[in-house]
Amino acid sequence: MDSAQLLDILGNENRRRILQLLSRRPYYISEISDRLDVGPKAIIEHLDLLSSVGLVEFHTDNQRRKYCHIAHNVRLDVFVSPHSYEVESEPVEIDTKERKRLRQEYGSINALSNFSDELQRLMSLRQELMLAQRSTQAMISELMDVCAETIERISSDYLEGEILLSLMRGGQTTEALSEELNIPLYEAKKGLYQLKEKGIIKKDREKWHVR
Repeated sequence: MDSAQLLDILGNENRRRILQLLSRRPYYISEISDRLDVGPKAIIEHLDLLSSVGLVEFHTDNQRRKYCHIAHNVRLDVFVSPHSYEVESEPVEIDTKERKRLRQEYGSINALSNFSDELQRLMSLRQELMLAQRSTQAMISELMDVCAETIERISSDYLEGEILLSLMRGGQTTEALSEELNIPLYEAKKGLYQLKEKGIIKKDREKWHVR
């Protein structure tokens, strides 16, 4: 799923409200319209757009009434800092063996109590992982700040600084660097060879690396 497209689609408040509603249970289009106080035509347009990226699916019941539900588990991460803009979306999936185990262990009425305990345990684990992720991201940002200050002292201009900061994240080809920094290829080459002449970077096969 394209992250940029997904962000654009979720930028609309009514589409977010629709997804929030569908996260509770499947709904008929008329129900969504009534609950959100939005006209059916507008709801259908929003649902069609959500369907086009695979977020919702439509079905027809025995009475030929059309209803919809959220189709997949998707995680969208957005991180913005002075040195980074990252948007990632990925499906959240479970393997067949684990799905079968969960349904066998927690699929009966007698297992509701154990189900509640397991659900709370997993939600607590998710919270711990989110806290660890935030802490790690904060450390990365601080390290990037320190790195940027160092680079500012040794680079001749902004272009060299941007190239160096990018290469700190890992080796890149000239073409990839040009695309990432949104600069012409000749400018990327110029900056790279300036840094090479200073002995700050080196080229290994097709990729440039910090020495």
